[in-house]
Amino acid sequence: MLHYSAKSNRTYASNNASVSSVPSSGVHRVQSGETLFSIAFRYGLDYRELAQSNRIDAPYTIYPKQKIRLSGAKKTTSAIANNSTKMSPPIVENVKNTSSVPTAVVSTKRPTKLPKSDIISGDWAWPVDGEVSRGFSNAGVSSKGIDIKAKQGALVKAAADGTVVYAGSGLIGYGNLVIVKHNDVYLSAYAYNERILVKEKQNVRAGDSLAVIGGKGNDRPLLHFEVRRDGQPIDPLDVLPKIN
Repeated sequence: MLHYSAKSNRTYASNNASVSSVPSSGVHRVQSGETLFSIAFRYGLDYRELAQSNRIDAPYTIYPKQKIRLSGAKKTTSAIANNSTKMSPPIVENVKNTSSVPTAVVSTKRPTKLPKSDIISGDWAWPVDGEVSRGFSNAGVSSKGIDIKAKQGALVKAAADGTVVYAGSGLIGYGNLVIVKHNDVYLSAYAYNERILVKEKQNVRAGDSLAVIGGKGNDRPLLHFEVRRDGQPIDPLDVLPKIN
């Protein structure tokens, strides 16, 4: 079952997975393998605003060495978010216990629904079965997601239905990274993978395998998981099934 370690709380030291500062030039030059979504993710911007400010239409095709203006991309408001398309509820899988340490249990058999004020009309599923070893923090450049310790060889799964908008290793501090777009508001990201199993533009359902779990340095096996709402990092524990 998913659970917290004794170390888990809401204050943590920083790690390398964070939102990058916009360069002083206000411009990002596209590197090979990048997508508009990965650039927006890197700088904590809404991909819709980034596309609009650079006059890039769907499906948001960009090219190496292209200049992307960042300074004109503003954060979206809640009014924009409330007009966005809703997402069908994903299916949550049962999970098995992977730790002998006595901890509080996270039940995914009867997942908690998101607040009625939230844009998504269904439930999220945990992306991997394991232990939350590092939580979310908004302090400085600290972790913009959670770290989940899991079993060697575990499959990293989509937390909800969506489309893969990035699959690669071009974002510094994220290793082999998969980003899934769930709707116009929400993205989820799965970092430090050993091996990626999906391709960009591939549609996935909640519970579909995205990658094989990897880790960072000696901290393995581990998944770094992030959720972005309107381009901004939010605590994944606010949308994932709650602890009983």
